[in-house]
Amino acid sequence: MRSRKVLIVTVAALALTMGAVASYVTSRKAAPQIEGLLWPQSKALKAFALEDHRREPFTLERMTGRWTLLFFGYTHCPDVCPVTMSVLKNAIALMAEAGSANEVPQVVFVSVDPARDTAEHMAGYVGHFSPAFLGVTGDDANLKEFARQLGVLYIRAEPDTGGSYLVDHTAAVFLIDPRGHLVALFQAPQEAQRIARDVSRIRDLEWN
Repeated sequence: MRSRKVLIVTVAALALTMGAVASYVTSRKAAPQIEGLLWPQSKALKAFALEDHRREPFTLERMTGRWTLLFFGYTHCPDVCPVTMSVLKNAIALMAEAGSANEVPQVVFVSVDPARDTAEHMAGYVGHFSPAFLGVTGDDANLKEFARQLGVLYIRAEPDTGGSYLVDHTAAVFLIDPRGHLVALFQAPQEAQRIARDVSRIRDLEWN
């Protein structure tokens, strides 16, 4: 049941963007062959206001000047999130081995559970995977606005008698280019080798 819920949310999010993605072959003559979804024309993200695990503002400017891999989840996630974060850790290591460490994307974990994911809690969570990873969240209004830009869906379940609850969420990884434009999406289940290869191929493309 748990896997089915994550799949439903993922499919719903993909449906929001599939129409545009379907035409990328004819829109971009030099489009690289990847196993993710490549936008026919990159989508400029709008300004947003979140906060990272160091309690510093996380805005669009923090994603300009370098590539970024974004993943939405929450620290109490029992399966999809820790698996995906491990994949991203390994993908970054592969990209670092293949080139300069300064060229690898930053990884940003966006928590959709701000009520439980405090700055301190996220610091420990993302630090478990890499000291370079960022944990980011915000109040419900700002978080929903940012998620909407990317077609991300998340639904918090009702708490059980002990107060615990699950959050069903889009399980894709999003690639943002140095201009702050959304350029690609990697669906679950992800593989480190595949992400490392596809990010490198996309990065080598000259974006207009």
